[in-house]
Amino acid sequence: MALKRTELDRLVAARGGPGGEYHVARVFEELIEPYVDEVSWDSMGNVVATSYGEDDSSADDTDDSGSNGTDTGTGIDNDTDTKDVLLAAHTDELAFLIDDITEDGLCSFSMLGGHYRGYLPGQHVLVGPDKVPGVVGTKPRHFMDGDEKGSLPETLHIDLGARSQEEVAELNVEPGDHATWDRELTDLANGRLAGRALDDRIALAILVAVARETDSDRTVHYAATVQEEVGLRGARAAVHEVDPDIAIALEIFPSDDYPIDGDRSSTVELGAGPVVEFGDGTSEYLFGGVLVDRQTLEWLTAAGSSADVTLQHDVMIGGTTDATEFQSAGRARHAGAIAVPCRYTHSPVETIDLDDAEETVDVLVAALESPFPGRTDVRGR
Repeated sequence: MALKRTELDRLVAARGGPGGEYHVARVFEELIEPYVDEVSWDSMGNVVATSYGEDDSSADDTDDSGSNGTDTGTGIDNDTDTKDVLLAAHTDELAFLIDDITEDGLCSFSMLGGHYRGYLPGQHVLVGPDKVPGVVGTKPRHFMDGDEKGSLPETLHIDLGARSQEEVAELNVEPGDHATWDRELTDLANGRLAGRALDDRIALAILVAVARETDSDRTVHYAATVQEEVGLRGARAAVHEVDPDIAIALEIFPSDDYPIDGDRSSTVELGAGPVVEFGDGTSEYLFGGVLVDRQTLEWLTAAGSSADVTLQHDVMIGGTTDATEFQSAGRARHAGAIAVPCRYTHSPVETIDLDDAEETVDVLVAALESPFPGRTDVRGR
């Protein structure tokens, strides 16, 4: 297998909420460095590992129109040799920001990223730089009225076992620190895996595997971006710095292949192959997201066929990926997303099928080693 479980274990073991991704990024750098020509960091904490193509000395040979190729006079770019490619996954995970300590030593917190409050009660967390263990508790059921028993708690705290603000300080925990789920990886049946932070550590492991396996003439930038969970902030900086011709976000994709409200009607399934997005957005109208251009869609789809991988296609509603920033920040560029199906997204028990991840590696390697289609080569142009 191209994907190495030991690498995934290291990436998941490192912890990093939005704005605190350094340890994750450092592991990524160590893992990918042997397979690239250069590694750089920016001030936000994005890491970009670059393998230069045969003819690329990082010089810009694009024309003044922003196209890499030949304009036929109809505004159609017919070049099939688009050069620089950015593949990116994010380093941050859902976390909690400690915002206050009560007099009796409980930690109040703000949520970093799209948490579902129902996942919080009864969970174990690790807090601050020393990974102090804590628990998220609620009012006992014995003290709840009828309405409370059927609803989600409004006020939650992290309990470190401390009895005062001073004892919390002695544990080296203070406001501004992060807390993350106290969960690692659990092997399930049939090659499936559950745990925290598989969004997006599985994608970082895929990047390392692709860098190890590919033999492309293109210049390829493998980026580990920061602060995706709080608004794609790192992607915005990274794409300006790299300025690629093609940019692909690697992600997890919410699957619905389990009973939901008594029904079971799935569109994305674990074990059925990677998902190549048509688009995504924050609402059913696909506001604030990406619409994948036909050339990128054809490129990834053809790569799936070349690698003998069955792909799934869908639209992600209610969330976006770094591809949103890649497509529109700075000059326009080809952008899309490929994702590993995942059950129980944004939870401490995100669940994936490792075969889907391995096939994602195969598709990306095949894409990097194949030409990028011109507009005249795709249906609908």
